[in-house]
Amino acid sequence: MSTENVCPVCSSTDVSVFFEVSGVPAHVGLQWPSRDAARHCSKGDIKLAFCNACGFIANLAFEPARLEYMQAYENALHFSPHFQGYAQSVATRLIERYNLYDKDIIEIGCGRGDFLLLLCELGKNRGVGFDKSYDGEQTDSRATFIRDFYSERYASYQGDLICCRQVFEHIDNPTDFLTMLRRTIGNRLNTSVYFEVPNVLFILRDLSVWDIIYEHCSYFSLGSLARVFTLCGFDILDLAETYDGQYMDIEAKPRNGSSNSGHDSWDDLKEMADYVTAFADNYRTKLETWRCHLKRIEDAGQRAVVWGAGARGVSFLNMLKIEDQIKYVVDINPRKQGLYMAGTGQQIISPESLRDHPPDVVIVMNPIYKTEIQQLMERLGLTAEFLCASG
Repeated sequence: MSTENVCPVCSSTDVSVFFEVSGVPAHVGLQWPSRDAARHCSKGDIKLAFCNACGFIANLAFEPARLEYMQAYENALHFSPHFQGYAQSVATRLIERYNLYDKDIIEIGCGRGDFLLLLCELGKNRGVGFDKSYDGEQTDSRATFIRDFYSERYASYQGDLICCRQVFEHIDNPTDFLTMLRRTIGNRLNTSVYFEVPNVLFILRDLSVWDIIYEHCSYFSLGSLARVFTLCGFDILDLAETYDGQYMDIEAKPRNGSSNSGHDSWDDLKEMADYVTAFADNYRTKLETWRCHLKRIEDAGQRAVVWGAGARGVSFLNMLKIEDQIKYVVDINPRKQGLYMAGTGQQIISPESLRDHPPDVVIVMNPIYKTEIQQLMERLGLTAEFLCASG
């Protein structure tokens, strides 16, 4: 424990560092125009610390100045049919649960607007999306997009639903952010709030170690997410693991007055502490297992590709320091194809390009997409051994 470290959620000094890795790419959502540029991208260190008081996990080595979210930033998952189905189910549930028909929707960190437009289409709603990296028309028939971070300067924008997906983990002081959001909502107590974040318990428990990236400076479990929302003036309506346990989502309402809704239903401090204690050793074991897999592939003279040029792909290649041993990374997102992976420099190619570079082994970054990938390989007339990097 280091008494100089203070938890940004509960201000406790009972904070223990349990995992460190240095020199990882600062951005996993940026792909590069050349192998040399990719290998010389900006890098940072990760120093994860667990708050024994509230369960929050933070990267103490995080430096916000290393990150710049620009139009070239690309992390969309909507090219996957499986993910499209998931997004559709979430949007449908929110619309039906909160009667979001002909209403106003705000999305904080909307990316290219896919989910916001889905909410608008399904419920005939009006949307406003905020994202510094938004790259598209700023006015759509269904939504308006503001190329900026959401802040109190935009408090005049009112929403019946405020959603924020896969963004909260990028914010190094989540309490300040949520407190600001509660102030902007003010006395509009019927506003519904929906957040989605990665599930740190899945990372620790299922050893999804490739989900640890520099951009994610804040890591939440069910318990720590419940605590921060309660602390910042929200009543929790629903909180659950989703997407095969990889994500969590929380639905909340602004609290009226000082009454404090409990979060004991999601208390997981003891479970979290146990997984944190074992994580560093488990991480080293996982890396060694994968070094053995890669050596077997190399000794057999086989050609391997990584499938998935997102966060997990970047983390997998950089944590294992793989460069020339794997030449290509496959991704179905056409905006990534032809570019190069941050840190290690593999070229990103389309699935169709595998006809010219048939692999013996396909390393699938996320097992949730394995069936989808196998079906695509079959349509291409290709066969290979499939290994899942996680799960």
